[in-house]
Amino acid sequence: MIDLGQNLSKMRDNITSGLYLSLAIALAVIAWYHYMLGHYSQILWPALSSPFVLVLALIRFFQSKDSRDLTPYPLLTILGLTVLNSGPLFDPLYRQWLYMIPVLTYFILPVRQASISLLVFFSLFVIFAVEEINPLILVDLAINLSLFSGISFIFAYTQESQTRTLERLSGKDSLTSAFSANQLSKRLLAEVARAKETRRPLSTLLFTIYNFEDFTLRHGEYKTRNLLLKIYKTMKDVSRSGDEIYRMSGNSFLLLLPNTSINGCIVLQERLVQQVAEHIELSLITQDLGLNPATLQASEDSQQFLERALGNSVPDNRSAL
Repeated sequence: MIDLGQNLSKMRDNITSGLYLSLAIALAVIAWYHYMLGHYSQILWPALSSPFVLVLALIRFFQSKDSRDLTPYPLLTILGLTVLNSGPLFDPLYRQWLYMIPVLTYFILPVRQASISLLVFFSLFVIFAVEEINPLILVDLAINLSLFSGISFIFAYTQESQTRTLERLSGKDSLTSAFSANQLSKRLLAEVARAKETRRPLSTLLFTIYNFEDFTLRHGEYKTRNLLLKIYKTMKDVSRSGDEIYRMSGNSFLLLLPNTSINGCIVLQERLVQQVAEHIELSLITQDLGLNPATLQASEDSQQFLERALGNSVPDNRSAL
């Protein structure tokens, strides 16, 4: 999933919470509607689901930003069970709930996870819910589900692609707000030229997390994202005015340190290690942490300096982060 800025992310969280609350109210209204019409066999699932969805809405609204959001899959499971057990396919109201599921799924889950979830749901739907019905109704259902699913997929995928484009154009990493790696070459060219002209030192400090994929597998993507945010904040806290932080890959950051000798770079490295050790969240990576200080040599150009600064950093898959 592509991460949004903090303000947009907070707004999306509030919208999602409001959407959960609306679903809880809608389920309660549907249960009341069936009760008033005497459709007693169709009351059970909406009536049971409504309070559970309400609880999920409250959890989603009040949960800490540092905790993992566990509400999407319980919500989709409850809604899927309700739809699968609530009515016949010839009921237009029932079919409207079916059309809503792909829209909701692509809104609250990343594109790949949403697609897999929908595939599982519709497989179960075909197995358990599709009986001998009017072929015209079945065709209408298939067409509308395809349209709703396709439009929702295109919208969600386009949104992710546009966010990647904005990240590339802005030169900022969408998760951490660090400068992106493709900005470093141009910036380093200018800094190397300035350092040689003024005869002032120029250093870098590469921060690398080894076994990054293992950490993600053990702790999950949400905790990994939170870890990367903590790393960026810690690097920002120990850096000085004029220092710049670049996210080089999924598992590495680079501090660009103008007017800094190798001794100053090592002092900053020690401060960074101390800060990492003091944070409970970051102490999980202490054993897998690599720090590589480097200072510009008189004979080096910007490309040679960059290659030496990056050293033996280990690239990791960044597609999900």
